[in-house]
Amino acid sequence: MKIDPILPIPLMAVICIGLLFLKRKGAWKYVRQIVAVLLLFTINLRILVPTDKVKVLNSNIDVVFCIDNTISMLAEDYKGDGRRIDAVKDDVADIMAEFDGARFTVMTFSDQVNYLVPFTYEKDIVIQAVDALEGQAKTTAQGTSLDLAYEGLRKLLKSSNKSDDEEDEEDIIEESEDRITVVFIISDGEITGDGKLKSFEKIAEYIDSGAVLGYGTRSGGKMRVREYALWDETSYLTYYDSGYNSVTAISKIDEGNLEQIAEDTGLFYFHMTKPKDVDEVLKTVMEDIETGEFSKSVEKRKGFAETYWIFALILAALTAYDMIVLRMRMRQEK
Repeated sequence: MKIDPILPIPLMAVICIGLLFLKRKGAWKYVRQIVAVLLLFTINLRILVPTDKVKVLNSNIDVVFCIDNTISMLAEDYKGDGRRIDAVKDDVADIMAEFDGARFTVMTFSDQVNYLVPFTYEKDIVIQAVDALEGQAKTTAQGTSLDLAYEGLRKLLKSSNKSDDEEDEEDIIEESEDRITVVFIISDGEITGDGKLKSFEKIAEYIDSGAVLGYGTRSGGKMRVREYALWDETSYLTYYDSGYNSVTAISKIDEGNLEQIAEDTGLFYFHMTKPKDVDEVLKTVMEDIETGEFSKSVEKRKGFAETYWIFALILAALTAYDMIVLRMRMRQEK
């Protein structure tokens, strides 16, 4: 059993206590009031119980999230001073909500590639993995190279293609015929160092649709980073210029690199500057892959079942009882 509160528990507790202070006259009425408040508190908890009969809608879509997790994604220039990485988290959740029944996977790149979640139908697992992204710590950051994104995607996408017969590649996802691969490459496009952008053309054949999503502004933003990976304390990233003066580092989007990746892969490019931009992304991608023609099936598997509706029905019955009593009293008074 687990809980997934709608409102934070402390906030809901304050609300319920406030409702109890609005004491109704009459012992029986106040008892019903207490029961109603307890039911309301329980509904908010969203108690989930284990079951092996959860119905899941499966489609033949595989959604790949390739996310830049470098220091620059911590820059504070999204819709004012918001962090790029926080905007990414919200947009990924919105994208996933539109792909019911799809399988999802998440890979990140910084100074190395990490496959955070193998393909899964469990959206909560993917969202938790993405929500945990906080960029690199200052002491472990070694610059940004988009070539790692290419290498990571190449390995992942080739491993899912049945026509590939290489035996030395590690299988990352199970092979499956007739699946539609939708890829979202998420980055600010910034490359630090002297490296040049590698062509992504060789992986285009493995991609059916998707988009390159660019975050950041041309004026750039400061980055508040951790010194070490496990530290909570952060400070703005600085460096020393040629005159040995401490300067606050600024990260700027490089749309040229992002547009080049989109052109190489055949993906759409979007500059993400506000929450509503994801709506246009979804509209464009959905039209491109014609979701209405996807094969779908319903199967049962282990998961968690909602119980809030049970308490909601009891609360509704209790409310209906009070309304009936109130109406009868009003008739008697007439």
